[in-house]
Amino acid sequence: MRRTAVLALGCLLTAGFALAACSTDDEDVVSSRAYKGHENDLDMNYFVNAHRNTVGSRLDDCQTCHTGGTFTYDSGGQTRTANKNACDFCHLIHHPDEDGFNEPQPTAFSQTLNPYGAAYLAAGRNQAAVRTIVGADSDGDGFANGAEIDDLKYPGDPASKPGQQGAPTRTFTLAALQALPVHEQFILANSHKQQFDDYASYRGVKIVDLLTAAGVDVDDPTFQGITVIAPDGYLKDIPAASIVAAYPAGLYFAGLDTATLGTECGFVKYPDSLPAGLTDGQAIPGEPWLQLAYERDGLPMDPSNLDPTSGKINGEGPLRLVVPQSDPGSPDRGSQYSPTTCNDGWDYDDSKNHNAGDMVRGVIAIRVNPLQAGVEDFDYRNGGWAYIDAQSVLVYGFGVDAD
Repeated sequence: MRRTAVLALGCLLTAGFALAACSTDDEDVVSSRAYKGHENDLDMNYFVNAHRNTVGSRLDDCQTCHTGGTFTYDSGGQTRTANKNACDFCHLIHHPDEDGFNEPQPTAFSQTLNPYGAAYLAAGRNQAAVRTIVGADSDGDGFANGAEIDDLKYPGDPASKPGQQGAPTRTFTLAALQALPVHEQFILANSHKQQFDDYASYRGVKIVDLLTAAGVDVDDPTFQGITVIAPDGYLKDIPAASIVAAYPAGLYFAGLDTATLGTECGFVKYPDSLPAGLTDGQAIPGEPWLQLAYERDGLPMDPSNLDPTSGKINGEGPLRLVVPQSDPGSPDRGSQYSPTTCNDGWDYDDSKNHNAGDMVRGVIAIRVNPLQAGVEDFDYRNGGWAYIDAQSVLVYGFGVDAD
């Protein structure tokens, strides 16, 4: 995964900004939902004081004024895409991606503003400015900013409009997931860069069973697959073919831990208790499936949280996407830990299926594709951490029977 460090930056925070108090005739209100580290920023407080109905809503967030960005980069002879949500896009100013992109990264906060944010800045960047641009149509979608804000639509995004329907949604609590058919599997998570690979037993529900419970007809020829969403905005697309059928049986390789090979050469972690029927170098018993897991090695997974220094997610739960190897093989050392002087044939091999990076941590939503024309997508960029706290997942989009 490409690394982008996160810095606690204020919305529109620039050098030399005079920190003036926000005052109104009534009692002041402050942002209640903006990302931690931004909830007391003056720009967001100006906004919610001018539009009291937005306090605690999805508009109570930096994305009301800021936009994300899409970049391309070259890797392994292919051009790949990196999507940055509004927070990550801003953070590139002080912490640019170390590997670089084909497109220029932002160097000033004005470059991260959407049309509404740019209008707010031009109008004076204060509470009076918020009121001044109420009648303008900043994003050019035919609706005034005030009308969009009253309907809790984004005034800086032409794809978000008053009266627009959202995609049909189903929320599954942890208890609801546990009531679905249980699937258990023992798999290898083969990492690309990390020091250790892992064998682990996961308990949860097959994605195909979850979709069926949500009303999705996975046999419909127009069903394309899913997009799995993490609370930091990370997205992982899975095609239909990887959902409706089992993966090939994985392979088990024993004795590659530090206890056997020593601290310098050991690179695989095994659970304390192994399932029955494992034979070194042979197929793992049972069918591996694409899975939404809620337990690892018999225990709930630690809830995911965002490391503000590295910008990476710590923990893997309470729900995690489990992706078996599509091309089963042996573990290998991470690319950042190879070559070694171990001379044992286990150093990094780029041809192997490194599936660990596909196993999304802290799953908060699953979009079923294709999304219906004209509906507004679920706002996964804001408020996703609430699903972590609630131990639930939102399934929405194509064929979903709404709650």
